[in-house]
Amino acid sequence: MPPKAEITKEKVLDAAFDVVREQGLDVLTARSIAKRLGCSTQPIYSVYGSMDKVKDDVFNNTVDFALASMKEYVNDKNALAMNLVLGCLLFARNERHLFRALYLSDYRGEYFKKHKDRLNEEIYAAFFQIDNRLTTIEESKIKKIFLKISTYWLGIGTLINTNTMELDINEATEMIEEMYKILTVKEGLV
Repeated sequence: MPPKAEITKEKVLDAAFDVVREQGLDVLTARSIAKRLGCSTQPIYSVYGSMDKVKDDVFNNTVDFALASMKEYVNDKNALAMNLVLGCLLFARNERHLFRALYLSDYRGEYFKKHKDRLNEEIYAAFFQIDNRLTTIEESKIKKIFLKISTYWLGIGTLINTNTMELDINEATEMIEEMYKILTVKEGLV
């Protein structure tokens, strides 16, 4: 009789991430992971204890994967923040289920009650590099501009993700740049 395959935390996490990437966060259950691993649900609970812990780790992996994916988009004409935003739009198009898990799922709210928003923190930090005028204004105004531009690009990302809008990266770039210019004028950075 061949030895039983050992189910490790890493194997469970990899299988869970694959389930979410291929089918979405809504179908992530101990059964869906067990099916992928070819085992019962017992080893999953043995190594993780609860599905909440699995979901937290999958969400963390998804944030890491998203950031790495977003950073792959590089256009030397753009500031780092613009490249991250455009990388996010490509992520929305190419990784539909992962984008939905990060930005459109109910779990996002539960997760962020427990953890920091590393994804937006990194984009926010890069946002300061867009325009040196940002260093001369109050933090509250900067946060206001960032919130508005984030809402705009996440809206575009959602439209792309749900196939509501066909938009190429150049059109998206123009739209986001125009919105940024409008916001900076409105906030007195002219």
